[in-house]
Amino acid sequence: MENTMNNPSLKKFKRSSITLAMATVLPFGAAVAQESQQLPTAKATAQTEESYKVDNSTSVKYTQPLLDTAKTITVIPQSMMKDRNVDSLQDALRGVPGISLAAGEGGAPPGDSMNIRGFSATNSILVDGVRDVSGYYRDTYNVEAIEVVKGPSSAMYGRGSAGGIINLQSKTAKLEEFTDVSLRLGTESDYRAQLDTNIMVGNDTAIRVNVLADDADVAGRDEVFNSKQAIAGSLVTNIDSDSRLTVNAEYQEQDNMPDYGIPWVSNGSTPVAELADYVGTAPPVDFDNFYGNVYRDFEDITAKSLTIKYENDLTEETTLRAQFRTGSVERLNVVTAPRFLDNSTSTDVRLSDEKTRDTENSLTVVQLDLLTSYQLGNTTHDIVTGVELSREKFDRWNYTDVVDDNLDSTPELVDLYNPDSFVEFTGEYARTGKNSEATGDTTAIYIFDTITFDPQWELTAGLRYDIFETEYFYDQDGEDPTVTLDAEERELSWNVGLVYKPAPNGSVYFGAGNSFTPSAESLTVSTRSNAADLDPEKIVSYELGTKWELFDGLVFANAAIFRSEKTNAISDDPDFDGDALNGEQRVDGLELGIVGQITDELQVSAAYTFQDSEVISATGEDVEQIGNELPSTPENSFSLWASYDLTDAIQFGLGTQYMDERYNSASTSGREIADDYWLFDMMVSYQVNEKLNLQLNGTNLTDEDYIDQLGGGHFVPGEGRYFGLNASYSF
Repeated sequence: MENTMNNPSLKKFKRSSITLAMATVLPFGAAVAQESQQLPTAKATAQTEESYKVDNSTSVKYTQPLLDTAKTITVIPQSMMKDRNVDSLQDALRGVPGISLAAGEGGAPPGDSMNIRGFSATNSILVDGVRDVSGYYRDTYNVEAIEVVKGPSSAMYGRGSAGGIINLQSKTAKLEEFTDVSLRLGTESDYRAQLDTNIMVGNDTAIRVNVLADDADVAGRDEVFNSKQAIAGSLVTNIDSDSRLTVNAEYQEQDNMPDYGIPWVSNGSTPVAELADYVGTAPPVDFDNFYGNVYRDFEDITAKSLTIKYENDLTEETTLRAQFRTGSVERLNVVTAPRFLDNSTSTDVRLSDEKTRDTENSLTVVQLDLLTSYQLGNTTHDIVTGVELSREKFDRWNYTDVVDDNLDSTPELVDLYNPDSFVEFTGEYARTGKNSEATGDTTAIYIFDTITFDPQWELTAGLRYDIFETEYFYDQDGEDPTVTLDAEERELSWNVGLVYKPAPNGSVYFGAGNSFTPSAESLTVSTRSNAADLDPEKIVSYELGTKWELFDGLVFANAAIFRSEKTNAISDDPDFDGDALNGEQRVDGLELGIVGQITDELQVSAAYTFQDSEVISATGEDVEQIGNELPSTPENSFSLWASYDLTDAIQFGLGTQYMDERYNSASTSGREIADDYWLFDMMVSYQVNEKLNLQLNGTNLTDEDYIDQLGGGHFVPGEGRYFGLNASYSF
């Protein structure tokens, strides 16, 4: 691979090897003739390989540049992930204000669980535009870019997406010859080794392979570790032709020590005197404390997928795109949920509340899209229309201690201040039958049209019609699943955006859209109420904003105000033992952001989000929520990262993140608060020669104790201070 570190002019202005998503379109909608044909596959397009500024979405459904798209969209390119030493999706999203993380609970496993603009996005994570299955921790070794689209997006992606979606763009083969290897060693006795190699086969075919081996203790957490091995392959044929085929495959194994963190001092309790000042927050303990049992707790995950994509340029203006994916995630774990035995009489923590999970999530999906552009009178139409067919399946087995009752094989109590994580465990867990199984079938049809009236006005409108059918079997008598719940949802989703361009480098826009969230969105429903019979929750959002390209197009700035309203939120039914759609929730907010090349030496990415959330109405036992903030919705959050080229070979970076206080629940009697915090990171990079680079990263430099992931009965502390030295070599 060509190296540009020793040539400043090439470094700042070399065009990225990442190609555009489709035939490039001017901000005013006029088609541009290209000297060489470009793939109509969605690709985030950075201005240079080192640039933080991205011009286009990762999705083919957004046909216009980000400058002219009536939504707040943040794209994190590989260059920024490399500079910040990002390994996981959660690490990458810490730099996107307005996102907060949630901890696993009994019904939801540990993994990538998060809220966007006040509403859950756990089931709104996509890979290359296809919904990803299961909750697990996603690595970035095979990720080219990460896109966060804020605001309801059911018209684009179907059910869920109440606060927004997250799309991971996979690395694919390209017409280059390169091999990059890297090894990182860190202060937690950890290592991370990666191989990324791309080989051309003839003139129009390429193969790319990414390999990962990673083993690390978690900084600031006793006994917690994460280990994974993964391989991903990509084959692209006929790259320069009108008819292209891409095949991507991935296999990953994880061996982790799951972590449910530390118990809250429950709000509403009357604890012993030494905890009286900590009601509704964290107890006064060392945040390193681990309240699990290393001889009992474990987590094994196996994830695999196969994606086949075919693209055919029917004409210069029209492309047919077909994509097929099948994949599965198998998960087996035992994790201890730390709970006080009775904090009104003691500070002892019981280990008997272990959560087990023996599950498999699988998905098979077919997407067919037609992308076209045509002139009609004085207007230009950029249209995406398509269909999506998918089947998701969820299986869960009973996984229990078949040798001893857990209370006998593991002592029930440990000391709050000095927990013993190495207690002998004589039990044995095994699968004893199936607990539940479910299928979800989606049939959807959609169309989006962006109409360019003249160089100043543009209108986008989209519709999607979903038929979502679920069938859920569960175990009622300790045997195999026999009881059936089923539901069918037929929903029409929409979005609209109006863009006015006062100048070629700026836009002012208004956008609106909706989303629907069925009770069986994640293929699980409550069997203790009438949840399966309820209509979907629905959200409508409005956004008014402006976007500008500054400094000759090297810097992108945006500002927006928004309102998101959930008008039929699930609330307690005062007349029946169940739920009703009587609730209303609202989030008003402000988004500010700037990213790009301020000077030849300085790059900056900064963003701020303000959120004013509130429960407007509720019924039954939930009336106490009225007036309270939504859970995991900080009022203020801020992120800044800046990198500076001291010389042609030495680069320095500094970053900070601020997270305001958050609640784990909207219920007054059952919510706890996480304090606000600041984090500081750094980076020093030295380009030894054209092939070898050394990079030192430090995170949480002040070793701040902070609450990262919020759960109902527990919270997970954030990682402590960490330093890692990475050596990368390019052939």
